[in-house]
Amino acid sequence: MKGIIVKKTLVAVAMILIEFSTFAYAEQPIDTLQNLIDQGITILTDPIYKDTAQKDKQRQQLSEILNQIVDFKEFCRRALASDLLKFTPQQLDEFTELFAKFVTVYYLTMLQDNYTNEKVIPISQNLISTSKAVVQVTVFWNNIEIPVEIRMVRPGDSWKAYDIFVLGISVVRLYGAQFQEILRKETSDQIIDRLKLKIKKIENNLQK
Repeated sequence: MKGIIVKKTLVAVAMILIEFSTFAYAEQPIDTLQNLIDQGITILTDPIYKDTAQKDKQRQQLSEILNQIVDFKEFCRRALASDLLKFTPQQLDEFTELFAKFVTVYYLTMLQDNYTNEKVIPISQNLISTSKAVVQVTVFWNNIEIPVEIRMVRPGDSWKAYDIFVLGISVVRLYGAQFQEILRKETSDQIIDRLKLKIKKIENNLQK
């Protein structure tokens, strides 16, 4: 009987070791992040995009990279917190898609207009489990070093960020507070319409 228990225990240990061995040799979250950041900076600094007629194309390419970096579904789920129950699955999908689009048209446009060769350098990582990690990043802006913490998950084969801490402040919590305040007075459909309106206003300004 003891022999059987020992054998089963050894098999279980072997399976765990194989899993973690595979994980150790798989692409690490810090490598994924570095690779995608490098791709983004290459697009931002490409001389072809100095032509204003090419800005939409540049933003689209940056958006594709952003969607590889950020798990917007996980971000929105965490930001909505208990208010998540106010959304149907279809509403949540629409809200997530619209929020990702808002980030694209608002923040990426700002990045296009204001990027001046700032550097973003991943420094270290902490592997919490095979599907969770924290990556420490330093942003060099105007000769100032800004510490940034990026929390990542691996829902499938690739690592994605779901929260960013800048100087200790969580982006998820910042947006979560805004969503909570709005949803105290409005329905899920109304906050979706609010996002649509914001996006439309930004897109109209871009066309001017």
